[in-house]
Amino acid sequence: MRQGVSVLMLAAGSTLKKLLGLFVIMAAAQSTLFYFALQKSLDGEPVGLEQLISQSRMAIVAGVGFLLLCALLSLTACEIGGSKLRYTMHRLSIPERTTVLLWAGHNAVCFFLFWIVQLGIAFLLCRLYVTEMGGSAYVSKQTILLAFYRNSFLHSLLPLAETSRYIRNGILAICLGICAACFSFRQRHDKKGIAVVVLAALTVVSFSQAMGSLAIDIFLSLVALSIAAGALIGVWRVGSYENEL
Repeated sequence: MRQGVSVLMLAAGSTLKKLLGLFVIMAAAQSTLFYFALQKSLDGEPVGLEQLISQSRMAIVAGVGFLLLCALLSLTACEIGGSKLRYTMHRLSIPERTTVLLWAGHNAVCFFLFWIVQLGIAFLLCRLYVTEMGGSAYVSKQTILLAFYRNSFLHSLLPLAETSRYIRNGILAICLGICAACFSFRQRHDKKGIAVVVLAALTVVSFSQAMGSLAIDIFLSLVALSIAAGALIGVWRVGSYENEL
């Protein structure tokens, strides 16, 4: 138990500052783009909230931030620049495959945090729109609610009554966490790992879906589970560092 906590603390200590920095940069970029799009709308022809979200390119910034997070989590436990992380883990007297699972859990939490932070940013920017556009025909008591139904990016962040999208997002976070942990494991054993690359690309391309895309949600969930399962099987087929030290 103590060794497991030590592994999780090692993982958190290696990523916390970088994670917070990524969140700050993403929030600043999205807020800036949204503000300029909003000012353009106020100075010219006003547009609805869901259209302004699209014009501000928030989804693109989120996609870039997501890919950076995938790279951050995948590379954190790698042995780069002469580091020998395997020796640190070996001193914790815990099997390497167990550390992979623990690191996968840490990674999954980071992906969930990314989801929550992005949702928070989106909601605050929606509130800004309502405040600035107050009194116009584009604003009502249900403006934000309707935007989360009508805009595919917002709806995928907060699917409201669409349970399948919540399940899909949860599966993606867990599977991405597993694949990122497996990537670093394979790198420490001088092997290549592409599972996280494939799943990250698939997530970016397929994340924003309109309401009622049940078949796509199920398909993406099954593909993510298959990729993560394949990555874990690959870990169990590779020898552990305990046999190399």
